Amino acid sequence: MITILSCLPHNHDPLYVLSAVFVCAIGAGLTSNLFHKVVSARDPVRKATLSLLAGMVAGSTIWTTHFVSMLGLQLPMSHTYSLDGTLISLCLAIVFSSVGFLVAGTRDSRFYRLLGGIVIGSGIAVMHYVGLSALTLDGLMTYDIATVALSCALGVLFSVAALGWTSIWPDWHPRIMTALFFIVAVATLHYFGMASLTIEPGPDAVAGADPARSNLFLGVLFMTGMIMTFGAAAALLDTQYTNARLREMEHRAYHDGLTGLPNRTALDEALSSQLSTLRRSGKLAVVSFDLNRFKDINDVHGHDAGDTVLSTIAGRLAATLRSGEFVCRVGGDEFIAYKSGIDGKEDAEKFAGRLRSCVVSNIEHNGKSLSVGSSLGVCISPDDGTDAKDLLVKADLAMYRAKRDRLEVPMFYDSALDEENRNRSALAIDLRKAAANREFELFYQPQNDVANGSVIGYEVLIRWSHPERGDVPPSVFIPIAERDGLINEVGEWVLRTACLEAASWPTPMKIAVNVAARQLANDSLPGIVRSALADSGLDSSLLEIEITESGIIADAEQARKIVTELKSIGVSIAMDDFGTGYSSLSTLQSFPIDKIKIDKTFVKNLTNSAQSQAIVKSTISLGQALKIAVLAEGVETDADLAFLKNEGCFQAQGFLFGKPMPSEMLMA
Repeated sequence: MITILSCLPHNHDPLYVLSAVFVCAIGAGLTSNLFHKVVSARDPVRKATLSLLAGMVAGSTIWTTHFVSMLGLQLPMSHTYSLDGTLISLCLAIVFSSVGFLVAGTRDSRFYRLLGGIVIGSGIAVMHYVGLSALTLDGLMTYDIATVALSCALGVLFSVAALGWTSIWPDWHPRIMTALFFIVAVATLHYFGMASLTIEPGPDAVAGADPARSNLFLGVLFMTGMIMTFGAAAALLDTQYTNARLREMEHRAYHDGLTGLPNRTALDEALSSQLSTLRRSGKLAVVSFDLNRFKDINDVHGHDAGDTVLSTIAGRLAATLRSGEFVCRVGGDEFIAYKSGIDGKEDAEKFAGRLRSCVVSNIEHNGKSLSVGSSLGVCISPDDGTDAKDLLVKADLAMYRAKRDRLEVPMFYDSALDEENRNRSALAIDLRKAAANREFELFYQPQNDVANGSVIGYEVLIRWSHPERGDVPPSVFIPIAERDGLINEVGEWVLRTACLEAASWPTPMKIAVNVAARQLANDSLPGIVRSALADSGLDSSLLEIEITESGIIADAEQARKIVTELKSIGVSIAMDDFGTGYSSLSTLQSFPIDKIKIDKTFVKNLTNSAQSQAIVKSTISLGQALKIAVLAEGVETDADLAFLKNEGCFQAQGFLFGKPMPSEMLMA
């Protein structure tokens, strides 16, 4: 009777044992690497593919370790290995391992790692005992069940440890520990499993070894080497592919897709890093600039032309950069650049001028020459600050000032810009609160008959009494409301409140409510007017909507549609600020206007300016010819009134007739 345990120290060929150990170590390392790729993979197809590769490498490692160790076992009787049982054990090892890795890598949880480890440990056990069944000899093989159970338990335990280590201690050498536990799992199951085997030679047993042992040994190593080489090559290719994807993703994360220039993220990191070394590298200039007339190119020539402009300018900007310079596209047609190591304002101005030259040069597209302008704002660190975000804001403020003043030279940051912007931002915040807290009040300025001075209506004016700043003029807060998108909300409140107050007056009087450009572009304006009239009970003939030429020019077709709908409700339409726009005559011809309001800037100098007199005269004559009523604004003196009466202007408003007052005073 032969127990395999007793053969371990003396009856194993050292060459085979060392070969098994070498294969197990190499295979465990490859298996660990592939398993961690399975865990990190997000794509299901890639995860399944890597699981199969890991299973092939792990299965062949388990099988080779077992089979080479078996070949190295020197039994005192003739024995062979059946091909069927040997190949089946290999296939089982690969299948169990692949499934185990796929399960363990499905989710990052200990339960799935435990389940995957159990599957792989079971696969090692199944492979081992199916492989032992391939051993053919003249004798009886028996197993000690307790030792078999122990070997299976140890194999499963260490397999679970191999896969579950990363979920418990993810920062403690996960790949090394996976490989070590995998080796221990294979070794303990194999050698404890071999210890459970007892061979009792048969009566006809013949001494001698398997004559084909050497050939089998070489064949097994060759096949296993091929599988491992394939697995290693696949792992290497996957690593290269993953690294390439990471580089691509990193490039996308830090660069603009259209122009290839760095993006805002790259700017934030680069500028912060550059500012940290500012003391050693002199001063730094930040330049903010955009493209003037870029929207016109998109609207007229299409977005392909716009993309060509952006790409061409980006290429020029990248080509002009020198040492210590950086430029990026932060969105739309907006760019940010900086230059480190400058001496002062003169160097910053030269840098900004070079950038502007790249922008304003003509660009050819489909046989057409396209051109854009550029407004540039500059700030200098440390003179204007050392915080990256603060510098970017200040460069933007300077750029907006350059755009507002239509400058063709860079505008440098001035602290007054900052104060103005902070004040405007604070007012914008308070304006939103005012809309919610009903801090607005309506005043009514009388409109009078020039012949006898009687009141024929009122223009509605909004007033804001700020709890801390006092009275804030409409000329200050209305532009802020238009810029921040509050004008629709404020305008609707004015319309509804004016209708309610006018409907409560004992004597019905016509009211004129001004409508901003954004309101006129809103399809919901006619519905709001209908609702305000219905809720208040005010007759539509007592409501006049005042529009401006600037509101019409923004989108003439939309404005014509809205005005036509308003006319169908029964309200009248007045053209406010007449003479200050760009298309007065064409507007009167194409829009159903009921009244022209001569702007007060012409009436103010009426008695002293021949030019103002000529404009007023021609406007009155135009109204008479077109049968459109004419009202003069800003009448403050008897001389102004006499001139208007003499020229045939029948309506006027101004301080000569009275100052604006709230509804309560009118009723009193």
